Formats: sequence, C-alpha cells, structure tokens
Amino acid sequence: EDAFIDTCFQMGDVPGLNPAIRAITIRALRDGYRVVGIRRGWAGLVDYVRDAKADNSDNVQPLSEAIVNRAGRTGGTFLHTSRLRPSHLPRARVPQHLSGYDELINDITKDVLKNLEHIGVDVLIPIGGDDTLSYGRRLHDEGVNVVAIPKTMDNDVYGPAYCIGFSTC
Repeated sequence: EDAFIDTCFQMGDVPGLNPAIRAITIRALRDGYRVVGIRRGWAGLVDYVRDAKADNSDNVQPLSEAIVNRAGRTGGTFLHTSRLRPSHLPRARVPQHLSGYDELINDITKDVLKNLEHIGVDVLIPIGGDDTLSYGRRLHDEGVNVVAIPKTMDNDVYGPAYCIGFSTC
C-alpha cells in the first residue's frame, strides 16, 4: 500500500473554504500524506492532460503548509471553482486532447477516473453542495475513495446539521 494519500479539493465559493482546505492539508501532511489540490473544481480533472511533459499547473497544485497558511486567513478558495459537471459535459466544452465524445452532452467520467489514477489520488475530498457531492458519489460508486464535506449557503445537503457556508450566508 502507498505511504501517502493524495487529497483533492473541489468546491464552490463561500467563506470557510480556505480554512477547511488548510485544516485538512495540515493534518494530512503531518500524518505523512501528500496533498494535491484540484484547481477550478471538476474542471481541473476534466482539463488534466495525462502526459508527463504536460503543464498541468492550471489543473493541479501540490499543497504545503506554507501555501495553505497564507490562504487560510482569507474567504473563498485560492484553488478557484467552476460549474462544470463531468457527467453532463457539452460537446463544445470537451477538451481537444480527449476523443470519442461526439454527443451534444457527454459523460467523461472514464477519463476523470484515468486522470485521478494518473495524478495518484488515493482519496478524493470534494467540498461542495448537491452538484459537487452527487458527482463525488458517482466517483465513489466507480470505486474512488471519497470523503465528502458539505458546503452550501442553503444548508440543503441531506444528513449533516451544519454545512460550510451556511452560517456566513
């Protein structure tokens, strides 16, 4: 078994995100894990190029205590967000490096799974509301280890009594 777990974040913008990313990252690093942030939410996993020579700095970011300590005092998310759903991707939004997606709306989950494997993600931590967490559930159903953190201004995610973003809305 690997000596580290890669943790990825996907989310929409509310206060509390950077502190949540900071807390998770510091704990994971201190426990000996490697932590990678996914930039622009699911868009970072959609646009990721599985080539060792590719520049994926717009898609993934290794996280350190120094990085998250700087961001942890601000609201929103330094990783940025998107409204992209890989299971409902319009043909015009499918990256050029992917082929075989000719429908008006495409499900590119098979490539998202390959990207997670290429990055080396063992555990995915999506932080989000219904759309984000429902796709996180989809990845869980496909075999990805997922630890979901609810984040919504509406506090409408089933289960928890509290969601990041609700009290500051």
